[in-house]
Amino acid sequence: MRASFHILLFTAFLLTVPLFYGMGQERKDSLILEGATQISLTRQGQLLVATDKSSLFLLDSLGKVQYQFSPRRPARVHLLEGWNGLRLFAFYRDFQEFIFLDRFLLADGTLSLDPEKTGYARLMAPSQDGNLWVLDESSFQLKKIDPQSQKTIFSTPLDLVLSGKQYDLSFMREYQNQLYVADRQGKVLMFDQMGNFKKKLPLENCEWLAFHGEEVYAVEQDSLAFFHPFFLRKRKLALPPQVKGTTRFLLSGNQIFWIQKDGLHRMNAPDWMKNH
Repeated sequence: MRASFHILLFTAFLLTVPLFYGMGQERKDSLILEGATQISLTRQGQLLVATDKSSLFLLDSLGKVQYQFSPRRPARVHLLEGWNGLRLFAFYRDFQEFIFLDRFLLADGTLSLDPEKTGYARLMAPSQDGNLWVLDESSFQLKKIDPQSQKTIFSTPLDLVLSGKQYDLSFMREYQNQLYVADRQGKVLMFDQMGNFKKKLPLENCEWLAFHGEEVYAVEQDSLAFFHPFFLRKRKLALPPQVKGTTRFLLSGNQIFWIQKDGLHRMNAPDWMKNH
């Protein structure tokens, strides 16, 4: 009887070990939002996320959903910009529409582009001066337009910038009064506030880009490549194994976020990444 009692106690102890061990361990990675396709960071450290079901979510710095927005007419979001936390932006290429939302993801409604004024917008992004950048595929020009009248303020032909080569312009974003355009078939293009082409940055074949301080960064194969556009310095950090295969990766404080086929993931940044 005593031996059987001891065996039962030992068995109960073994059953509790995984439980307490699991409670004391943090998962190395976690899927926090299924179906996520686009992601953007606000100045306040929140995450603006679009899903394949056309919904927009605003998440806190740890990935907890705070607000949600669902459009009346579902459509894929092709570009998302949350840096101006009081004026969040989403562009729907298929419908040639865009929308501005406040910090609670409330909006008056989507706005349609007039093709006679703007042409066909392949990409669209907000500017800090309140206007909009448009990459007009029909005329192959970079334009800045007034969002209300949709009149072109100025335009820049892209033939000379991308002449004689294949290109696939996939993302653009204004940051610190400069516009950056990602080319999946080439390098990142940099323009000033007036749309004048300045230089090509040595970030190769990137689909998407983000910023860390004064550096622009993007995924290059299995590394995260950083480039300072004014000091012309480039450096690389190896990506954690869980992150390999992503094209959309964000550093946010001590957290890292990335998108894979199943959605948005989050984990604590490795120490070697926090120190850089």
